[in-house]
Amino acid sequence: MAQSPSEQRRVQKSNIFYVLSFVPILLMSYFYIHYLLGLMIPLYGFIILLLKKEKLFSHSEPQLAQRILGLMVVVASFFVYFLVSPFFPNVVFYGLANYLVYIIGLLLVFFEIYALREAFSPLFLVAASVSSSYVSGLAESLFSRFIPQFVSFITVILRAIGIAATQLSSNPDMIVLNTSNGSIQLWFVWACVGFISTYIFSIILVILLAEESSNIKTKVIWAIIGVFGTFTVNIIRIITLLAGFHSFGYEYGLTIHSYIGYVLFITWSLIFLFLFSKRNIILQKMRLRAPKHLCSKRRIKGNM
Repeated sequence: MAQSPSEQRRVQKSNIFYVLSFVPILLMSYFYIHYLLGLMIPLYGFIILLLKKEKLFSHSEPQLAQRILGLMVVVASFFVYFLVSPFFPNVVFYGLANYLVYIIGLLLVFFEIYALREAFSPLFLVAASVSSSYVSGLAESLFSRFIPQFVSFITVILRAIGIAATQLSSNPDMIVLNTSNGSIQLWFVWACVGFISTYIFSIILVILLAEESSNIKTKVIWAIIGVFGTFTVNIIRIITLLAGFHSFGYEYGLTIHSYIGYVLFITWSLIFLFLFSKRNIILQKMRLRAPKHLCSKRRIKGNM
């Protein structure tokens, strides 16, 4: 069946909007080449925008004045760097702050202003992530004194799996790996704790659960599973990295250090999102596999 002119125009408008929404992510990939984890936030925000396609395009088109305002915001988004760089020297030319302003402007160009409510989740996701480095700095000032306890915990795990490791008494932030080719000293800093990955995952988790219509109990259970899983994945990352240093030497350890965190975190995120999306099917299968005598007891209690 042929599409009506209005439907064709709607599809064309939708394609243009999503292409324009995605193009800045390609630009960000250049500036985030050494921090690929940062790209997960805009990508996930873009996916949420895709999922909200029907709701977004149910809104009418904006007035000319709002479109002009939106275009001004879009253009201004490319200059955010020059506003924030004097205060935050480590900011990249095109990052999350730029993308946040850009998407707001793009929404103003394509939809009436009330559509911003539909886009609250992806906008909140990006806005919260902009603060990740500053929140991490605050957390570091409060909890960095516990790094020696964290190193001690890692040392115990390494010894349990047969890797000769010692925590330096003179510097409890350092761990020594005793290998056949000599000892390797590694210094644990705040970044090793994995706070940033846990923080980013928690932001994604908040958005995911906020969009879900499940009851509070279900949301709390899955939130605990998500955060605990992220912490566990970070421990696996550290142990795998140190095992690489121990078995293959310092140079090999530096090589896997650059990639293993991204691989494990992205893998865990995909696994969690898959399990969360399939949770009802999983629960149903678990009920079907439950022993028959338990089902009988439940029926008896239900009839009492």
